[in-house]
Amino acid sequence: MGDAVRDDAERWPTLSPPGLARLETLRHHPHAPVWTHACGDLLTSADHLALATWAEGLSRPADSGATNGIPPHWLLVELERLRRVVPFLRRLGVREWADVPVIGRADLARSIADFVPTDVTLDRVVQGTSSGSTGSALVIPWHPVDIAKDLPLIDHLLSARGVAWPTDPDRLGLLSVVDQAQAFTYASVLTTRSEQGMARVSLHASAWSSQHDRREFLCAADPQVVSGSALTLLSYAALDLPTRPLAAVSGAVELSVPARSHLEASLGAPVIDLYGLRETGPVAGEATAGQGHLLVPRRIFVEVVDHRARPVADGVPGEVVVSALENPYLPLLRYRTGDRAALVGTGRERRLVGLEGREAVCFVTGRGGSVQSVELTQQLQRHSIRAWTVEQDADGAVVVRSVGGDPAGARDAVATLLDQPVAVVPVSSATDLGPGKPRRFHSEA
Repeated sequence: MGDAVRDDAERWPTLSPPGLARLETLRHHPHAPVWTHACGDLLTSADHLALATWAEGLSRPADSGATNGIPPHWLLVELERLRRVVPFLRRLGVREWADVPVIGRADLARSIADFVPTDVTLDRVVQGTSSGSTGSALVIPWHPVDIAKDLPLIDHLLSARGVAWPTDPDRLGLLSVVDQAQAFTYASVLTTRSEQGMARVSLHASAWSSQHDRREFLCAADPQVVSGSALTLLSYAALDLPTRPLAAVSGAVELSVPARSHLEASLGAPVIDLYGLRETGPVAGEATAGQGHLLVPRRIFVEVVDHRARPVADGVPGEVVVSALENPYLPLLRYRTGDRAALVGTGRERRLVGLEGREAVCFVTGRGGSVQSVELTQQLQRHSIRAWTVEQDADGAVVVRSVGGDPAGARDAVATLLDQPVAVVPVSSATDLGPGKPRRFHSEA
């Protein structure tokens, strides 16, 4: 059942009357945006206990593997079970780690059910989507507890940076920001943080009755932590609000050193760069520019491999491959990220250095405005385009190379969004877009 059709008692099974009152105040704030969605954490009392136990383990010594390509003991133990209950592994006859192949988005897109263990009950599945590096959308099954682990993980990363994140009923605990004309936005509460308020908002002007309302709401929210992509956080900082967050968390796209420096100076707060994928969850975080992304203390194992999927020596760059077992509905072994880095260090100092992740790109409209690449993703997916590249030349003209779907409809949608001339060139498969991880978006304008 979709969260939008649940009632509040189902969305927040442990919500108290004061928590509900806080939620209603946030929902009906006089300067609130037009909320487009409703979303709760679905956490039970038993889930809260499980999360507290998990959070305590974040400070324990890491067992993430000290040598590239050699998995830790806990992963080998899990493999004994997974090779029997994951259809993909069972079909291959996997018996030991050396038998486990690397996989990618195409494998999940072909049949994600092949990667769901047959010994788990699916009564609590929450579905999410991932657009990925090639644009083909995946529907990802998650467990509510796995989703909720992000909060104690962020708290742990902030604490390592020397930032305390106490609960404060007078401030939003977390503000998630996007900058899109079409976006899921909602008011919520964080039941694992004493029912603090939380919201996901779009900074786009179309999401608000007026710029005055946007400013007044954000000032009243006074968020402790602000999260979003690098570009959206820059848009948030440009509002020059009088409030000061405790920290900002950047994710989804690559955070440049200049952007980070600007954000920290503008917000007066440290910025944590959290690297991960929707399919795997958080993988590594960088609290200080240039120090590398420390592997997060989750049930993950990270490798770096060469073009033949063979582990390389520490310090040698290659493709990042992640085994992630936190999500009981989608335990992934040796999942290719398409991103590049080198592994160094041991234990809790194990980190990715030189990480080359995903870029966000802005396209110039015919009216002189800008549109983020994520909005193009939405339009292309709406017309069932499975994979693509979008390039804009210095004069503003756009060429889309696309796989599948409705190319004519996609052309018209992109042309309407950008108010620029658009040409669509259909190709037969994602491999025709170029080797490796396609650079989906590029603008010279």
